Amino acid sequence: MTQGFQRSTSSYRSGPETIFDNTLGGGYYFLLFDDAEEWIDEGAFARRGILPSEQINGFDFSYCSTLPDALGDAITTEVRFYNDTIIGSGPSSHPNAECAYGIAGLPGDTSLGGISCWAVAIDLEGGFECTLPQEALPGGGTTTFFGVGWMYLDGFGGGQTGPFIGGSGYGSQDSMELYTGGVHTGTFNFGGILLANLPMVMYGNGVLDTSVVNADTPNTGDILALSSDVEFRTGNQVTWSLRDPGTVGLAYAMVVGTAGNSAGFGGLAGLGTNLLIDPGAILSPPTPLVMSGTTPSFTTAPLPPLPPLVMAQAFGFSGGIGIGNATEASNALMHNN
Repeated sequence: MTQGFQRSTSSYRSGPETIFDNTLGGGYYFLLFDDAEEWIDEGAFARRGILPSEQINGFDFSYCSTLPDALGDAITTEVRFYNDTIIGSGPSSHPNAECAYGIAGLPGDTSLGGISCWAVAIDLEGGFECTLPQEALPGGGTTTFFGVGWMYLDGFGGGQTGPFIGGSGYGSQDSMELYTGGVHTGTFNFGGILLANLPMVMYGNGVLDTSVVNADTPNTGDILALSSDVEFRTGNQVTWSLRDPGTVGLAYAMVVGTAGNSAGFGGLAGLGTNLLIDPGAILSPPTPLVMSGTTPSFTTAPLPPLPPLVMAQAFGFSGGIGIGNATEASNALMHNN
């Protein structure tokens, strides 16, 4: 996201797991949006694991435009993810979304022949992830839907750009909520002839009950990306690894604790970094855990019985591994057990 819009043949770092897909069985028609309109669709995540939520690290969508656009940068799309949406009235928190993304510089009709259609992949990994709730447990009442709001802004009064219609995915219903100028103005469906859905695919990291935690206010050294390979469960051997490590010559190591938060605990690990694990909850011995290899990594022994929450964070150290010597820091991984 920080690198802006780029044409590419595939997603860069999103996934690897597809956690929602409602692109099946649709996409033959598209809907033109006025600049003042927000259309909100629904879906659901099946209940699984311990953590009652899913974290999105990327999504794909498609749209068409009849707006002549020789430069290929005239369209702005705003996508809003809501914790719920109620059929007939929309999200209970509207207009406040859990996550909102303004994506500028997208192409309109670059063919100048009347219409162009585009497939777009958005990479949220590395600080832009969004966490949404799973559906309620069986017997807990009506299905819990998340909401996805779409706005297509072409800057010329609208009505020339919009997404495909149709498709079905888990929790998808034949309904869309329309807000005009921020006011709920109706619920629309097609009577089952074609499902009233706006097709998209969402991706997650593929490791159950593991979420990425990023600093609320990233510092200059918060540039590393930490991931793990399997679920953090008793008996598993888990490998934590750093993708694209930063400065050559640094020594990499991790700390592990039982509490932390995205607000961080200042630059205790080193100038320009955010320590995201509570220093009073760091497990010892042994800390730190030295990471080695071309792609710095650390593999645990088969895990013993675990506390309910374990958090891990990696650092790049200059001048020896120790307090205050970190010049680079990663996101934290929050493992729920």
